[in-house]
Amino acid sequence: MKTLILEKMPDLFWEKIVKKKWDSYFITNKNFNKDNIEILIIRTQTVVDDKFMENYKNLKLIIRAGSGFDNIDILAAKKRNVVVCTTPEANALSAYEHTISFIFALIKNHQKSKKNILANKWKSGLSFNWEISDLKVLVVGVGRVGTKVAKTLKYLGAEVCGVDPYLSQIQWKDKYIKQVSYIDGLKWCNLLTYHCPLTRETRNYFSVHALKNITDPIWLVNTARGPIIEEKAIENGLNLGKILGFAADVFENEPWIIKNFGKNDNIFLTPHNGSYTIKAKNRLASETLKVWSGFVFERKIFSEINYDFY
Repeated sequence: MKTLILEKMPDLFWEKIVKKKWDSYFITNKNFNKDNIEILIIRTQTVVDDKFMENYKNLKLIIRAGSGFDNIDILAAKKRNVVVCTTPEANALSAYEHTISFIFALIKNHQKSKKNILANKWKSGLSFNWEISDLKVLVVGVGRVGTKVAKTLKYLGAEVCGVDPYLSQIQWKDKYIKQVSYIDGLKWCNLLTYHCPLTRETRNYFSVHALKNITDPIWLVNTARGPIIEEKAIENGLNLGKILGFAADVFENEPWIIKNFGKNDNIFLTPHNGSYTIKAKNRLASETLKVWSGFVFERKIFSEINYDFY
């Protein structure tokens, strides 16, 4: 099966291919017949819609190296009997760690504290920090990352509830956190963290309308996908005092067009580098090849996406 890689992969990926002597399966020159391509490997930049797939008549598998799949038209792929797989384990640990670091930075007032020291103000004007046990956390999306976040915060003393319509009741029992509706969760929580995929249902999930359901001021964290949160809702929430602080690794548009609120002391922003670790890159290489080799040599499908989202 001829495979075309459309975006840069980690060095370990190619090292493993050479070691296994799988070179002949991969297209490495620019002169090739698209009709011969049966497998595509992409990351975040390639948009695969129906028109794109029309150019690859014999396409059987798309591997999205990473966890998100919002750059793929899933319905079009399903209609064409093209299997779509991801590598969900590769970035899960680093995304979880990034989320936890955001939460501590927010509730411990890190940014303003540093500013005070540099301005020779010491503790003057600083508000009290929060402890984890002060938090009522709503985890939206209780998958690999969301589960790790929920378990850690619960262990440290927070109250934790979750929202995930795609989990069965048996799966919820294994999570050891309370299931709530999204609206009830918004009314209850004081920290809201998103770990769900970007779908038609979750686009602008936190919106100006959703903001109206916030009862107590909240800390807001997004390490999932940028368009899940409507940026106008962040501005409104900050102005109304409904958002205590915001931390994000993902944005509506990337690179992010700087907004005024981004300069506030209670805003923590990183350039979509939550999974930017050497170990995460190596896991991505290994997991991508596991999915690829399983399909090519064993006719097995690993980490196929959940079509229930569509």
